[in-house]
Amino acid sequence: MTKQITKRERDTYIFAAAGQGAIYAMISSWLLRYFTDVLSLELAFVMGLMWFAKILNAFADPIVGVIVDRTHRKSGKMRPYLKYSPFMISLLSILLFVNWHIASQAWRCIYVGFIYVAWGITYSIADVPLWGLPCAMTENPQERDKLFSLAKFLNSIGGAIPTVVVSLLMSEEILGLEKGIFYSAIGIIVIGCIPFGLVYPRIHEKQFAQETVQNVSVPRQFKLISKNKILLLVIASGIIGFGRYLVQAAYTYVAEYVFVSGSDFVEEFKQVIGFAVIGIGMLPTMLLTPKLVKKYSYKWIMIYTGIFSAFIFGGFYLVALFTNYNFYWAIGFLFLGGLPLGIFNIVVTSIVGECVDYLEWRHNARLEGMTASMSTFMAKIGNALAAGLIPLVLLLCGYVENQEQTIYAKNAILMLITVIPAASLLLSIIPMFFYDFVGEKRDRALKELEERRVQAHQDLVNNENNEVKVDAPTSEVIEDKTI
Repeated sequence: MTKQITKRERDTYIFAAAGQGAIYAMISSWLLRYFTDVLSLELAFVMGLMWFAKILNAFADPIVGVIVDRTHRKSGKMRPYLKYSPFMISLLSILLFVNWHIASQAWRCIYVGFIYVAWGITYSIADVPLWGLPCAMTENPQERDKLFSLAKFLNSIGGAIPTVVVSLLMSEEILGLEKGIFYSAIGIIVIGCIPFGLVYPRIHEKQFAQETVQNVSVPRQFKLISKNKILLLVIASGIIGFGRYLVQAAYTYVAEYVFVSGSDFVEEFKQVIGFAVIGIGMLPTMLLTPKLVKKYSYKWIMIYTGIFSAFIFGGFYLVALFTNYNFYWAIGFLFLGGLPLGIFNIVVTSIVGECVDYLEWRHNARLEGMTASMSTFMAKIGNALAAGLIPLVLLLCGYVENQEQTIYAKNAILMLITVIPAASLLLSIIPMFFYDFVGEKRDRALKELEERRVQAHQDLVNNENNEVKVDAPTSEVIEDKTI
């Protein structure tokens, strides 16, 4: 297939993904800590807010997907929703990290609850079109997969920036916890907004889908999604594998209250060291994954990665207990744990394109927006489970902020980045055993799709030529009569 994405479009998209990743990571990695240790919000409220807002956000995604697929404008179906939403997200993100020093606990809860729910809904309006955009930019599966891989790689790089920057600036030797998080949030969010906001003016959607795919009613959209077998399996696997979101989200608590190093300098920078090591572990596999995808199916990549993850995170827990929470031993396992996380980051996004192709092949309906929304739905449900589980575990184990924790509490907090991810990722491979869009079946489907699109394009050209031929004599007769 021919190349359909320009260098300018590619660069704009992947750097926009980096900007979005930085903004999202600032929220997902540090907002919980800001709520509990700076605003001193009750853990029960934070747990309820996280679950409610994230689940509401997740279920908003399919609604956005339906709206996107029913949008037919000259600027496309995805781009119109990326015109203003990046700037709205950035504003709401900054407001979440503003401490107004409200004396009343109830009013603090009302404020953060309102802003956080608004942030989640606004984020859906941008997130679904952004990750559905590659499917509307090219019909070439190799080009699309490469774009997804590059975008997710830059998205992960952007996501690593807040973890390192905040961990460094929140040191008592520099800015301290509150100012470190606040000033980091302003800088990271503003910088991330710039490339994110360039998607609308610099990227164009292709119209190839309009030549081959029927218009689909809303009820039929949901019915078709329910018939997309491989998409449902991917969603099930992704939700069950929610443990991969726990590692980075819960690490800030583990570094602060569990790991010990015996060195004042290392103690001061355990946060930044740990986050940096996880990121370094993710880099090689994120670079390697596009090559793996060319050689192996998504199915087996996810299965073997899940098994590998279970061994790494399970072993991490045992070694941490055996070494009495020694941070230097933990560094090695944080690096090894980053390896499978890098693969999952790329694969669970890239596989969306394959699900779009599968639906078009089976039912002649190309629902880029709806399919992308189900992928983001999966990710947000997983994030909701992770974000809600952290305060639940903290509440049950007797966690008290800014104090030495009991042995029971330390073991429970440690399980958030070891045992729970191990079990979650091992169970997540079960649905993938039923994923059958691989090998000869996949090759045959893609070949049939290409032939179908070429024929549809030719039919469109022929129809246009016939209309011209029919109109021409009529015009000539009118001219003759006039003369």
